[in-house]
Amino acid sequence: MSNVTIKVSITASCTYRSGTSGAGKPYTMAEAYAHLPGCDFPQKFSYYCRSEQEVLPTGDYEVPLKGEVKDGRVVFDLDPRQGRRVSSEIRQAPAAAPKAAGA
Repeated sequence: MSNVTIKVSITASCTYRSGTSGAGKPYTMAEAYAHLPGCDFPQKFSYYCRSEQEVLPTGDYEVPLKGEVKDGRVVFDLDPRQGRRVSSEIRQAPAAAPKAAGA
């Protein structure tokens, strides 16, 4: 699969939780939103982190989408920690032209 990326957003409402698994190993699960083709709204999902330090800060990321065939089924994987931060597209209305003096 060649360089397919998905936009992932981390918002202020995205949370994370840490704990200990049944096997006694620590874990952290964080939330993010994937912007998927054909979906009108970003879709919330969880991603695994080895520690709280791997939880991504608020922002937009371009994340590689990896695909493979496992047990005869096509499977896709998205790891936001492997993405790169991109600038958020904030568009503002153009400022009105200043009025000429005495007009």
